[in-house]
Amino acid sequence: MKKFKIFLISFTLLLFTGCGNNVREVRTLDNFTDILTEKELVVSDNMSNYTVDYIAGAMIGTYDDLSIEMVIYDNEDNAINVQDSQIKSFMNMKNTNSIINKDKGKNYYKITMITNGYYLVSSRIENTLIFTKTLLKNKDTVDYILNKMEY
Repeated sequence: MKKFKIFLISFTLLLFTGCGNNVREVRTLDNFTDILTEKELVVSDNMSNYTVDYIAGAMIGTYDDLSIEMVIYDNEDNAINVQDSQIKSFMNMKNTNSIINKDKGKNYYKITMITNGYYLVSSRIENTLIFTKTLLKNKDTVDYILNKMEY
């Protein structure tokens, strides 16, 4: 009977918390620029590298061998399609020792992977995407940026 009560309480809490229904707030390119500048990355407009009309804005931050980018798409479906392509590319680099973490909510999806000395991240909230493929030594800087952006 005690196990049943624990199960019932756990199930009720799960229903109320809405597992997987967490929502995150979309950030702007200005937020991205401010945080990267704080970490001494050089930030520049990256729209000239895109020739598609479904991208509304793009900024890139670089420092030495670190490059991290934020792109705003015209709608969430386009951002999801691009992220899916990034994830497929990540999986092509995967080996047996790879470490993969995923975080999913109602309006976001984030995947990180450590493999072959690289740290790969694709973090989407609605129609925005932040991504990088960098050397593992830059992981702390990338995580700092993503945490400050709440991505």
